[in-house]
Amino acid sequence: MVTYKIDPSFSIPVIDVPATSKRLKELRESHNITVAQIQKLLGMENPQSIYTWENANEKYLPRLDNLVALAKLYNVSLDELIVIKTEKSDALPIKRPTPPYAIAQETLDIINNNTNNETKLALEKYYGFSWITS
Repeated sequence: MVTYKIDPSFSIPVIDVPATSKRLKELRESHNITVAQIQKLLGMENPQSIYTWENANEKYLPRLDNLVALAKLYNVSLDELIVIKTEKSDALPIKRPTPPYAIAQETLDIINNNTNNETKLALEKYYGFSWITS
């Protein structure tokens, strides 16, 4: 039996949720867009989710389709919208493929075609999808 040893410098890209929350708020404010306008654009009934996304203490981000919509609105790539950090790990995250529940193919295509591999891996880890980079 072969024993594998993980290199001590091995790290996995993950989303820095507090920093990404701050970036979402900064981008919205720098574009002079109100929470009510975002609420209307995304077809949301109330603005509470948006305030939660922008609160670095809450540790919640928008759904993937909303992230793509916000990136388009702010005219930035997902790579610019999402803040990535690396996390030391001694285990590879191997998951079984998860079906794309309630995610439009257009959203997946945008992510696959316009996002670097580090961001894709971080999105997979945060949202629990292992099929994005396939």
